[in-house]
Amino acid sequence: MFIQKNFSLKKFNTFGINVYARYFVVVKSIEEILKIFDIYPSISKLFLGNGSNILFLKNYYPGLVMKMGIKGKKVIKENHSKVIVQAFAGENWNEFVNWTIKKGFSGLENLSFIPGTVGAAPIQNIGAYGAEVKDTLIKVQAYEIYNRKIREFTREECQLKYRNSFFKHTHYRNKFLILSVFFLLRKKYKQLNTSYVEIQKELENMNIKKPTLNDLSQAIFNVRQNKFPNQKKIGNAGSFFINPTVGFLDFKKLQHQHPTITGYSISNHKVKLSANSLIENIGWKGKKIGNVGIYEKKPIILVNYGKATGMEIYSFSEKITKNIKKKFGISLSKEVNIIQ
Repeated sequence: MFIQKNFSLKKFNTFGINVYARYFVVVKSIEEILKIFDIYPSISKLFLGNGSNILFLKNYYPGLVMKMGIKGKKVIKENHSKVIVQAFAGENWNEFVNWTIKKGFSGLENLSFIPGTVGAAPIQNIGAYGAEVKDTLIKVQAYEIYNRKIREFTREECQLKYRNSFFKHTHYRNKFLILSVFFLLRKKYKQLNTSYVEIQKELENMNIKKPTLNDLSQAIFNVRQNKFPNQKKIGNAGSFFINPTVGFLDFKKLQHQHPTITGYSISNHKVKLSANSLIENIGWKGKKIGNVGIYEKKPIILVNYGKATGMEIYSFSEKITKNIKKKFGISLSKEVNIIQ
């Protein structure tokens, strides 16, 4: 275990912000985590995965950044139709999903090619193309920082909702460090989830009528490659904003006034609005101010075109949310984790 001082986090956040941490360490075991809390019991700590959903507002973090490096994945229990697998928090999410696909386990294929780590997945309840982590997660193993105990949370206790969970609540944030996640997957499946039009069109382009797990994963890769900027080439954190929810009648009224705004029903009374369509409607699609801009293919993504600071990106995002609030009366929340 090597603790570094005044460490640059530029390569450890996908926005490419050149922020420095007072201390930085990669922890590769529970024993190392315990040791860190012995050495630095009171200093503020930031737990880091792949840095794909984070925005630093300042150029210096005065505490200790702990990058989760505990890796491993294994089958815990299985029968003829189902399997329980455990993945440790430091595992790359997409590599883990690929592993399940190669094993012939179904359940995570729609979440292919989402950046980040396994440990971050339940915090955000990541989701894409009709699937969310909550669909397959059965429990989370976490380290409770102040009691210095390892706890297990059931799916119900994780309180997984749209891009939200127990671990994101203000009162519990940074009080638990996720160590591993358990998933219940299928070894046999009759039909895969190809309900999204984009996926259906891509499968048609691939001339595939009965997709396998590999086929669906490849189709998702093709769609995402066309829609999302390469984080290695242009700084971004994926979707910056959360799609807001409104009442059904409010949606109909909004759509009557602004026909280009889209959404989909999530219940008999609620509609999930497309944040992309809201941003397009205020005329911000493709807009750029200095080194910050909106990705032209997907307005929900903010990008760092050069040497933008975290505060410049944040200020840019605030202009968007204020314009949307003023025009539609809708509050647009940020999906990205803001570090003050």
